[in-house]
Amino acid sequence: MPAFEYRYELRRGEEVLATGHLTREQPFEVGERIVIGGSTGTVRAVEPVLGERELRLVVQVGPEHKL
Repeated sequence: MPAFEYRYELRRGEEVLATGHLTREQPFEVGERIVIGGSTGTVRAVEPVLGERELRLVVQVGPEHKL
């Protein structure tokens, strides 16, 4: 089974806290709780990126999140 490649945005509200790339064997689903770099958040969007193999992954963290 092929892995899914993502370009992620870790967000608090409209503020982008971090970006990066990750690979996962199973696809992410909107509403799923995940941990990226020690930060727990909720998947808000999974979208194709025009002309790219990666998918755009938007993860929302709560206001208590500190980098």
